[in-house]
Amino acid sequence: MTEKTGLVDTGWSGDASPVDLNGDRYPDLYVLNMQGDDHYWENVGGERFVDKTKEYFPKTPWGSMGIKFFDQNNDGRLDLMLTDMHSDMSQNVGIPQEKLKSDMQWPEEFLQGGADNIFGNAFYRRLENGGFEEMSDALGAENYWPWGLSTGDLNADGWDDVFIASSMNFPFRYGVNSVLLNNRGKKLLDSEYILGVEPRRGGRAMKPWVLMDCDGEDRERDECRGRSGRFELLGALGTRSSAIFDLDDDGDLDIVTNEFNDVPMVLISDLDARTELRYLKVALVGTRSNRDSLGAVVRVISGDRSYTKVQDGVSGYLSHSRMPLYFGLGAADTIDRVEVEWPSGATQTVTDGIRMSSTLTITEEAGTEVPE
Repeated sequence: MTEKTGLVDTGWSGDASPVDLNGDRYPDLYVLNMQGDDHYWENVGGERFVDKTKEYFPKTPWGSMGIKFFDQNNDGRLDLMLTDMHSDMSQNVGIPQEKLKSDMQWPEEFLQGGADNIFGNAFYRRLENGGFEEMSDALGAENYWPWGLSTGDLNADGWDDVFIASSMNFPFRYGVNSVLLNNRGKKLLDSEYILGVEPRRGGRAMKPWVLMDCDGEDRERDECRGRSGRFELLGALGTRSSAIFDLDDDGDLDIVTNEFNDVPMVLISDLDARTELRYLKVALVGTRSNRDSLGAVVRVISGDRSYTKVQDGVSGYLSHSRMPLYFGLGAADTIDRVEVEWPSGATQTVTDGIRMSSTLTITEEAGTEVPE
């Protein structure tokens, strides 16, 4: 159905995300491109897709790897964060430059339209008029060699944070994974060392990568210059993808990573042992909608605060999840109600049976209202 639906995207894509930007209940699609322009495809009535990239995103990252739509500033509108790994490959830089956009060294004939691109991570804030404002540098969203990103409220304060799987492995130096704590929607603060994500357990940064034979088949390689015999060549460790969820069911969010040429990391949070957690997990069961309720929008209302999440299954590059949605609630004492907009178009409000710091399972009711 590719050509019939018009979804002919010829980019070198490693990830994509559904999103309903125009609110018509038909999932649109943002498709990444590892070398060139990303594309946003609007779903027209479930029949065809139309390229609306320029209307929403006149400039996109040039080397996108990771994507996540989430409400970063709790205004009820979905923002978009993209990681750009390939732009960081045009020039090796030192640690002081890791938070800066790339100083692009590749020529225009290779970039093929670089004027339309951002050479680094992008963060698009959804505006009240429906458009987007790119503000990655103002927020502090840049990092070095990023792959996938995952979001979740790691400190349960009511503001979703960001974990960015990073590094490039052999033959490059070690690159740290980034944890960006959300300072109430105003800034994303580098916190990987504060939270103990870096340095890695035991201070590991390298591992034996390959056995070199400088008297044999590897004698002409640069790594054997001035050497003889056999030796183990070391390579940097590096994370490719991640997922954030409550692995041990203790009320705080943990991180599981997928490593390139190494075992996964399981990063268990001890937040529950250090503070009284207030949160709500919401598990959805569709009836008229798909059973996993993919596409549902959930709002948790507590006093004058509202928290919005979408059940989109997107957990990071090469990572997907149908785990309950997790809402950190900061110092809230009560939860007034939970509102669900189901993929079927039905709306449902739950006020009874909601307990703080528990899992609330909501099943789509047959009698909920479906707008015409």
